Amino acid sequence: MQNKIDLKSNFGLTHEELDVTFKSYSPESMLANQYFLKQGFVSDKIGFVKEGLLRAFFYTENGEEITTHFFTTGSYIISYGSFNNQTPSKENIIAVENSELMTVNYQKQKELYLKIPQWNQICKDLADIKSREMIERTAQFQTLTATERYNLFCADFPEVIKKVSLRHISSYLGIDIATLSRIRKKR
Repeated sequence: MQNKIDLKSNFGLTHEELDVTFKSYSPESMLANQYFLKQGFVSDKIGFVKEGLLRAFFYTENGEEITTHFFTTGSYIISYGSFNNQTPSKENIIAVENSELMTVNYQKQKELYLKIPQWNQICKDLADIKSREMIERTAQFQTLTATERYNLFCADFPEVIKKVSLRHISSYLGIDIATLSRIRKKR
């Protein structure tokens, strides 16, 4: 469940188009606990994780933190609604560890759409992937036991388990921390 796309093999971008694309992106280093995006702010960039780990979350009205996504090495970071509509974000995205990204701002991304028509398809495909992930996660919440969800998480995100707190994993899986601890003891 990762939004990974290979630009050259999946979309046939030429060397020139890849060059234009890479020149539009800028390297960005993030320290652990640094925000990529804060709730209430408009997302002005998309990121590609070269190395590291980021986490998306929001706060409930009771102030409880709910983890919604992990962005691992090789995945794109985007707050779709905020970036595409240029509206305030309802989520936060924060670096879990020191991370190296390639980012493109909103204006340069719009220019890529005009210069390289395949970028429209690339972004559509990323949105489709995200949509499928959300549908799949919803189905998992409805059909899988807590243990099955945890086992699937371990298979999908083996590197994340070693790097994030149990409370973030339990939040992501919709399992209280005591239940998650019991599940982990049985493994």
